[in-house]
Amino acid sequence: MKKFYTYILILMTLGSSSCSENWLDLDPSTSIQTPEAIRTLEDAQSALNGIYRLASAHSYYGDNYLYYGDCRAEDVQARESKGAGRRVSPYYEYNVLASDNFNITLVWNQAYKVIRQTNNLLYYIEQGNVKTSDTQSLNRIKSEALAMRGLALYDLTRLFGMPYSYDNGASLGVPIETTITDQTHQPKRNTVAECYKQVIEDLSNSLSGLSTEKADGFLNYWAVQGLLSRVYLNKGDNESAYTAATDVIENSKQLYQLYSYEEYPNVWGKDFQSESLFEFYFSLTEPSGGSGGEGAPMVYANEAKVDWNNLILTKAYLDLLNEDPNDIRHCLTQASVISNNEGLPEAARSEKVYLTKYPGKSGDPRDNNLCIVRLSEIYLNAAEAGFKLGGDKSSKGREYLNEIVSRRTNPAKTVEAAEFTLERILKERRKELVGEGLALYDYTRNKLTIKREGGWHLNTIKDAQANSIAPNDLRLALPIPQTEIDANPNIQQNPR
Repeated sequence: MKKFYTYILILMTLGSSSCSENWLDLDPSTSIQTPEAIRTLEDAQSALNGIYRLASAHSYYGDNYLYYGDCRAEDVQARESKGAGRRVSPYYEYNVLASDNFNITLVWNQAYKVIRQTNNLLYYIEQGNVKTSDTQSLNRIKSEALAMRGLALYDLTRLFGMPYSYDNGASLGVPIETTITDQTHQPKRNTVAECYKQVIEDLSNSLSGLSTEKADGFLNYWAVQGLLSRVYLNKGDNESAYTAATDVIENSKQLYQLYSYEEYPNVWGKDFQSESLFEFYFSLTEPSGGSGGEGAPMVYANEAKVDWNNLILTKAYLDLLNEDPNDIRHCLTQASVISNNEGLPEAARSEKVYLTKYPGKSGDPRDNNLCIVRLSEIYLNAAEAGFKLGGDKSSKGREYLNEIVSRRTNPAKTVEAAEFTLERILKERRKELVGEGLALYDYTRNKLTIKREGGWHLNTIKDAQANSIAPNDLRLALPIPQTEIDANPNIQQNPR
């Protein structure tokens, strides 16, 4: 935030409800600085496309934000330690430094670029700069932009602030930016509670203008309600989480359906499947960056080459799956394609430690969309919130959990009332959502200790005292970039 950019991305014009590989094609550095950039509905749509492109790129969902939540928890780990500032290792080892450009500085900057671009677009729309008779489409564009701003602020808060459950949001989060500012702007950090309030306000205010039809590659009403259920759950507002989740489950059935047992092995890597509420589109024609380059899917890749593909499954996760040999999710684990792969920890070389959720639609992991909100998560959000609320909502929550369990087992299993516990819900979340960036927050919102011992965990986590992470461990909040501390005297660093 040291520098303020007023540029608006100029990308291929895209129709309001369609998606093609062209809309992500152009270099996002293309820019101009005048309000003349956004005069028509097509200009506004192009600017919105640019916001999506920024969010899908390296240092945001195209890389760090997607795998961060998994390699900090129990089921995904680094294959080897690559040292300070190198790939996933600092996240996994809980020793990331404020000076780490790859894991801290770029991660902070990229999400704030989304916020700045969104504030530009919203300003010009609200000032009446866009001349069009199609007010419905303009309102949709405004609403999608507002939702993207809320998502970006939430993502920054969950990385750079302590969990809401730590102190009811009283500790510092990140600066809230909702207006265009100039180069002299030096904001203070808002509290986590203030950040959550703004996130919820942006997401909620976007709903009335969003489409309730499918909008592949874009946010619609159901995707944002799903995001709200996630935000509310992590805030501890179980009533609101349940309401948002059940709205999606009960009222979008004509558009989205859970994967069946038979479908499950064949949906991964394909575009816009029946559970996908919101995903970023990619193809091999993409420029370097995001999933089109050395992005998140490639970090999980099982290749005949050992390089920066550095995430594997833990023994704890495989043991969890092995509790039921007929669980269909075994299909997503795979042994190394390299015989006796010396790039793996010795104990893991004959085990199915590679996660294959990102195989690529052409067999190349770079050619893989990134799903940000999936219907299974929403069912599990409703199950957890319902359990915590009790009564009839708990009974309904168990039904939602069984919608997942019965579709992943053959013969189909169900969870009986006596087995319906928080531990059982979280176990199902581990099995279903592994590799989707959500695992860490299951522990933090429920004030559970993360235990990473045994198996083929690296010795470096013991050296870093990161084999057990308590719910009040201050390392759960990443350090604020040193560049921000140096440039802005109002920015306070996180305690360690």
